[in-house]
This record gives sequence, C-alpha cells and structure tokens, in this order.
Amino acid sequence: MEQMAEEKNFIAEKSKSNRAKCKKCKEVLNQGTLRIAKVMPNPFGDGKMMAWHHPQCLVAVFSKQRKTTAKITCVDDIGGWDELSMEHQKEIFTTFPDIPREKFKTHDDSPVEKETPSKKKLKTKPPPTLVPSSKPQMQEYLFKDFRKLCMKLSQENSHLQKTAIFKEFIDKILSKEQSNETRAESLFLWCKMLLPNSEKRIYNLHSKQLIKLFSQLFKQDEFLMLEDLEKGDVAETIRIFFEKNKNIKAVEKSFLTLSKVDHFLDKLAVETTEAAQMSLFKSIALLCTGNDLKMIIRLVMHDLRINCGPKFILGAIHADAYQAYQTSHNLKAVIEKSCFFDASKIENNKNSRMNVNVSLLTPILPMLAEACKNIDDVFKKCPSGIYSEIKYDGERVQLHKSEGEYKFFSRSLKPVLNHKVEPFKEYIPKAFQHGEELILDCEVLMYDHKSNKPLPFGTLGIHKKSKFENANPCLFIFDCMYYNGVSLLDRSIVERRKVLEQNITEIKGHIMLSEVKKLHNTDQLKLMIEDVLKQGLEGLVLKGLTGIYEPGKRHWQKIKKDYLFD
Repeated sequence: MEQMAEEKNFIAEKSKSNRAKCKKCKEVLNQGTLRIAKVMPNPFGDGKMMAWHHPQCLVAVFSKQRKTTAKITCVDDIGGWDELSMEHQKEIFTTFPDIPREKFKTHDDSPVEKETPSKKKLKTKPPPTLVPSSKPQMQEYLFKDFRKLCMKLSQENSHLQKTAIFKEFIDKILSKEQSNETRAESLFLWCKMLLPNSEKRIYNLHSKQLIKLFSQLFKQDEFLMLEDLEKGDVAETIRIFFEKNKNIKAVEKSFLTLSKVDHFLDKLAVETTEAAQMSLFKSIALLCTGNDLKMIIRLVMHDLRINCGPKFILGAIHADAYQAYQTSHNLKAVIEKSCFFDASKIENNKNSRMNVNVSLLTPILPMLAEACKNIDDVFKKCPSGIYSEIKYDGERVQLHKSEGEYKFFSRSLKPVLNHKVEPFKEYIPKAFQHGEELILDCEVLMYDHKSNKPLPFGTLGIHKKSKFENANPCLFIFDCMYYNGVSLLDRSIVERRKVLEQNITEIKGHIMLSEVKKLHNTDQLKLMIEDVLKQGLEGLVLKGLTGIYEPGKRHWQKIKKDYLFD
C-alpha cells in the first residue's frame, strides 16, 4: 500500500477497523465501508501520508479545491482499484459519475454490462418494512426550569458555588436520560443556552431596535418604552409593556420548552428583515409569560446576567472540560467527549485527562504574553533558552484554511474585516504549496516596499490604506498550530517553527515569517533589546524553547520600552 501511495494520487480500500476518521466530517469510517485517501506530502518527514475520506466527503473536497489540484478523473488515478469488491467499485462510479466505466469489471474479468433505463425499470424491490425508531429521544425540559436555574446562579456570589449548583442540577436531569447520546444532547442544549456567546448566533438586534419592534407588536408608545429603557435593562422594559399591553396577552402559566426557544433562536439568527423578525417574536410571545419573554430577550442580547462563564459551567461537567474548550472552542465536541467518557473516569475526574481535537475553521483562543519588567527573570523561567521574536505593531490574526476555504479571526475570535485579509487568499496557496489544512498565528501589517519595512499600527483601515501608494497588507506568520491533519499544540515552539520553515515559500511584502533569534543568556537578550529600541520597533516577545502552544494562557513574555522604564 505504501508503494501504491507513491504512484497514485488516491487510494481506495475497505475500512479495516472503526478507528480512522474522515478528514472532512471527522466521523468514524465504519469497518467494512469504502474509504478513499488523498495521498499528500508528509510535512514532518520524507514520504507521503494518507488523508482518508468518505467518498461523498471527497466530492465536497473536490468542489472547493483549486482547479489545478488533483482529482479523480479515471480509475487509473486510484490505487487498490483491482482489490475492491464489485459493490465498492459500483459505489465509486455512483459517487463520481464523470469517471469513464470502461474498466468496470467483475473479478472474473468479464465486463459489467451498463444498465439501460428499460432494464432499471424491471428491477423491483420489496416495499420497506416500517419499524418504529428504537433510538432513545431526549427529554423535553420546561423553559421555566431554565429561568429558575438562571435566577439561582445570579443570586450566588461564589463562582465555586455556582459550579456546584449547576453540577447538582445536571446530575438530576441527566439521571432521566436513557443513553449517552441523549445525555450529550441534553447537556449541550443546557450549556449552549447558559453560554449564549459560546455558540454565538448573530441576531443584529440592539436595544433600540428591539424597542421599536415590540412597540409595534404591543401597540405601545415607542417613546414611553425608550424612556423606560433609560433604566438600562431592555429585557425588563419589554416584560413590563408585554404584561400591560392588550394586543398580545401573556399566558398565565408557562408550558414553553427549552428546545422550542432554542429552535426560535436558530430561526431568528437567519432572519434579516424587520417583518420576518416581528413575525417570529409574535409567534413566541403568544406562548410566553412575562418572565419567559424577558429571559428570551436576555438570550438575544447574549447576556443572562448570571455572572457565570464557560470556566464555571464546564467545570461542573469535567475537570478538563474548560481547558478542552479553550483548545477547540467547540462546545458540542467537549460535551460529547465528557458524556462518552468511561464512567469510572468521570467519577474520579481529577485523575483522567480529556482532550478535544482542534476543529478547522473554528477559532482557538490565542496564546498570550505577560509583561516582563525585569530581564534577569527571563532565563529563570526558561532555563533551556528562548526564541526572541520581533513584536510587530499590527493586528493579531488567526488564519484557518481547509480544502480551499479560508477564515480569519481576530484576537477576540471575531471574523476579521474582509478588506484587511482578502489579498492573502491569493498568496497563501503560493506560500504553502502543500498546505491543504492550516491554522496559523499571524500579525497583519501594512508593508512599505520602498523602505522594506512594516508601517505602524492603524494603517490597515480601508481609508488610511489608500494614503500609502507603495504599501500593501502583509501577513507576518509566527506560529503554526495545525498542518495537514496534524495538531501541533503539544509540540515545542522549536518543532512548530521547523514545520513553518520547511513548508513555507516566503513572498516578500505579502507572506513572511516573523524574525526570531535563539538566545541562551541575559547578555544576548540585552544586545537584542538595544538593537530593537534603536530601530524604533515596538519590542520583543520571548518564548521558551520547550514551550507548547497553550490556548488562552499567558506563558510567553513581552518586553516593551514602557515596561523597562516604568
């Protein structure tokens, strides 16, 4: 198979076990099913590596990749074709209908006759037997129980006690679920609602817009509602006017379910017209008490006023859940991992470790640096030596690439404005010619081709850029967290830097590596600080040579002129 991988761009075979996962959808490639691998260069050494896919997932990959990237055009492109069963060969022809069928043969080497439409009509299948679904269904939960939980959390000042309250609550509700699948489904629903910023649905509705909508729904004076809004709580304002309006009456007893509210929020997130938004709000208001609608508005505003973030909610689920969430920023994956954990490990979670893989196109919390005010302390913290890196005065950006799709996230994990990053989509494939899947930590600056130097912070604005005729946005790359199917978070900075250096072709003024030096003592560091200050640069970032990438942690150090002369 290894020799075949070198000769062919693709390998097809029957899955041997339930261990491998599809590169695109991340689901298990079930034993006995057909799987197809893209043969790719190995970024960590000589030879090739195979990225396995479901056949349909590979079709989706082909639809997004560049025209020049290899695709399956005939069966000669596929290693292992002759070893496939006739059933799997048929599956490939069905999935990739453009492949010529002249080599479609049975194992006795006789050609398979192509089915004609008339022959297809003669084939009959027995009618399907209708069997009731045996899959366990998640319990339904009342929205008023969610409100009560939020009230309890808001009244508790201690964060540890907040975690204990939620732990007691989930132990009670999960005991009613019949399987790990429904436990995960229920727990994800509760956590998603308690952490409205984690699965951020964007509604583009601000306080005054909500007042305008509800004044029309309730047929109330908008000016009076805006006056009440000055107290600072739009949800409470809407509750007050809801309970006294006569156009849409609040129900006396709440039977609204949590899943119904979740479904409503999903629909609201995709509606952009005022008429559609009003229609949705009216439909949900007809099912609400005053307090129900008040809490729904809090969810829309992404602020439940419970003073309880991911650290304390996820702490009730598993000791490692918050760290796993910081790494992946994938709440659903963290919940599922915790629910499918071995029961004995859950009971003794201090002695177990839960890891969640990085998700492409989902931002990772960036690793940060703490201020270093005494350079004598640097090598006490990093006795093995440091990378001393120029601190660029630009905008921190996290770049994700997956099968031709690009996403750029800011330091706060929000999408970066398109005009700042659009040019890089042209240059990234040229700079990383074999980089099909990437997560890179970068800084975006304007680069002046006349002086061959980056311009200062603030020049990336769409209007300010036009003032610099000889400059364009440049991506300075300083770290790599993921490369072609391999997470590098647990690799040292030396290894991560090596992956960058071995796989990048720098494009001056467009895609460049950050400038670093390896230092082993204070004297070397002092000389570099002097040089940086003479050049008028912002400062240095210092990284221990053995340090791994720790999302959200301030385990790097930064030196700036301001810190040294305080």
